[in-house]
Amino acid sequence: MLNQDLLNNKSTVFDKLYILFFLFLPLIYSDKIIDPILIPRQIYLSLFLLILGFIIIIQMINKKLNPDLSFIKITLPVLFLSLIIIHLISSIRAFAMSESLYVSSKIMVEISFFLITTFLIIQRKLRIENLVKTIVMFGIISVLIACYQAYSLFISDNDFLNNLDKVSSTFANKNLLSSILFLTIPFICCGFFINKAWKIISIISILLIIALLLIIQTRTVLIAVLISAIIFTLIFLKNKTKAFSIKKTIILSLIFFSLGLGGFSYFKQEKYLSRLTNTSTAYTRTLLWENSLAMAKENILLGVGPGNWQVNFPKYGMNKFEEPLIKSGIITYQRPHNDFLWVLCETGILGISIYILIFISSLFYLWKLIHHNDDPKIKTRFAILFSGIIGYMIIAFADFPLERIEHQIILFLIFSIITADYYTAFGLSKKETPKLSLFSPIMIFFFATVCFSLLVTFKRYSGEFHTRIMKNHHHKNNWTQMIKEVDKSTNSFYQLDPMSAPLEWYKGVALFSLGNYDLALKSFENAHHIHPNHMHVLNNLASCYEVASNHEKAEEYYLKAISISPEFDEAILNLSAVYFNTGKFQKAYETINKCSISCSDPKYPVFLNAILTTKLDEIINKQVDQNLNQKLSELKNSQERLSNLFFECKRKNINFAERVLIF
Repeated sequence: MLNQDLLNNKSTVFDKLYILFFLFLPLIYSDKIIDPILIPRQIYLSLFLLILGFIIIIQMINKKLNPDLSFIKITLPVLFLSLIIIHLISSIRAFAMSESLYVSSKIMVEISFFLITTFLIIQRKLRIENLVKTIVMFGIISVLIACYQAYSLFISDNDFLNNLDKVSSTFANKNLLSSILFLTIPFICCGFFINKAWKIISIISILLIIALLLIIQTRTVLIAVLISAIIFTLIFLKNKTKAFSIKKTIILSLIFFSLGLGGFSYFKQEKYLSRLTNTSTAYTRTLLWENSLAMAKENILLGVGPGNWQVNFPKYGMNKFEEPLIKSGIITYQRPHNDFLWVLCETGILGISIYILIFISSLFYLWKLIHHNDDPKIKTRFAILFSGIIGYMIIAFADFPLERIEHQIILFLIFSIITADYYTAFGLSKKETPKLSLFSPIMIFFFATVCFSLLVTFKRYSGEFHTRIMKNHHHKNNWTQMIKEVDKSTNSFYQLDPMSAPLEWYKGVALFSLGNYDLALKSFENAHHIHPNHMHVLNNLASCYEVASNHEKAEEYYLKAISISPEFDEAILNLSAVYFNTGKFQKAYETINKCSISCSDPKYPVFLNAILTTKLDEIINKQVDQNLNQKLSELKNSQERLSNLFFECKRKNINFAERVLIF
């Protein structure tokens, strides 16, 4: 890491602030909003940076800080600043501008964290040793909370293995818990080199984390751990590092072997192995990636805009998914479970190029640092960080740590350490470099991004708070209160709920239910402008046009909804009604025939009976056989027999018109 004399300084105010920040980070949440973690932790980060900024100003005034900013001219900071520019440019492509502004605010405040942390490390105001200790403690707090959840689940639930998704600590789900624990592993490994006490703490921490990862079975993270260990070993052997003695290496190997053997013995139950080898989630991810690649291909230059993957995704087809709730638009996806595809789709080829270069540059820095240092312990630390970044990239390829504040700030903390070490080791020219001052561009940028982040997140917190109340009114069909809460929720920075549904859609549903069709139409049109591919927005917009007797527009939007999901039964039924009401009886029959037999929509038997009766009338009118006509008339008068005959034809793939003639 940085020169050893840095580790011998007394703790600074910045050391203490970072320690407090990370120790409280796992405890930051709010149960008053839909996602209790995401927004509160961005607010927490923004306030933390604001405090840091004011203290830096005070120390600048007191001349306790060297205002040198030459480090921002090296590759990694330049790439991060370029990423912000790309996000802002790509925003012009966004349908949901509120989501673009939010994602841009998030990436800007995270990059501000990277810049200020790098600056403080270089200025020797932030000790690497304290950062290592802090993240180790962060990891211990996180894993202990998860262990308590697992223990509580084990003693209270007979089906422990099938309910492991409930073990998430304070990180939303078990996958995000696993990935955040993985990010602490490089720091825990670095803790081996502090002193004997921290070596023991680090060993206990790593054993707890590996044991928990084996229990909650996040395959991607387990693969990342394995590959990272292999890469570290290869670098370790290649550089003939002596940081670990043979004795220590044997002891550690025996610990991991015993842990693995014990874990296998305990978890060799069929249920555990079947969960670990289950391929259903992998299949779903390939479908997500397939649609995402189609989206990227269509928007290759600038992407669809930050935060707008969720808005564009349904356009590329939902019928390929097996889950009926997905086909009907009740379950939606907000991310592709692949951060690299996510960045490509939202910011285009320029954005993904910069994003990948950030990882390549950090690995290049570490590779140079490994070969530049002679101290075996320092070389080992760099090898740990190198393998850790590779592991993170593997996780990011199959999950979404990019979305989460805590994951990104620990990753960016690693980037800051790497950048500071590289800058210190290869000291760049400091002639005519930017200087930090109260009114320098970098200081203006810093405070502007932090204030913008606070504005966006406070607005979104308020939006989610009222959206949560609105959903309760929705479940109770309390339409008037629902409209009031939607009006309180909606602002420039919050127009979609966390499930990608436009708030205006909820308002339209309430207005339609109250019989105010004109205002409902306006709300659905506004919702369609924000999310043009939302199946229920399209369906309800079409229904408003149908109520207004605008059959042509109704048909257009029903067809759009069905093009997204050809098995969207509600839209199919409504379209069949449009054709029936306009006298297109054959089209009405052909359309309702596309509904699945298992359709549970209460309109289905009503619409089906009307259409089949009309269909039967057409057949009767063409017949001259009086006996047959008598039988068909009896069939027409028995709704149950008529529908059963229709279902029989569907199951056996028989033509209904031909079948009734031999009834």
